[in-house]
Amino acid sequence: MIRVGQVTGAYGVDGAVKVIPLTDFQDRFSAGATVMLDGCERLVEWSRAGQPAGLVVKLRGVDNRTFAELFRGRYLEIPDGAARPLDDGHFYHHQVVGLAVQTGSGRQLGTIAEVLERPANDVWVSRDGKVEHLIPATRDAVLEVSLEARRVVVADWLLEVEEA
Repeated sequence: MIRVGQVTGAYGVDGAVKVIPLTDFQDRFSAGATVMLDGCERLVEWSRAGQPAGLVVKLRGVDNRTFAELFRGRYLEIPDGAARPLDDGHFYHHQVVGLAVQTGSGRQLGTIAEVLERPANDVWVSRDGKVEHLIPATRDAVLEVSLEARRVVVADWLLEVEEA
């Protein structure tokens, strides 16, 4: 399953929920679209922009505030087969998690354990035992991503430390 949104709470009294979108495809929340919520398929009845950067979404079968509040923190998902192709150089989070990381000079930095979404760009967290490396998912930091070879190559400058 691919996460496309996260419920942050109830909105109003009719069962609508506030959602933080986790997808670039905003039509995932258009009226008539279907999403999975807690293992159940739900039809989107309507959606609109919320405050500040989220959405308000009304799902069929969630008809009051009390029921909607139960989904706080839960994810709206779609099946893997419903994923849309991305442009070159763009990846779904589940595609990069688990890839081995090395620098351009060949130093091994573990594997990508998670993806942090930040306003400027995503940050890939690479773990090698107890050591973590935070890798900005930018063109100057990430030199190569090979899904076939299950490898990410990052710039050597990420490991440079400036002395104060």
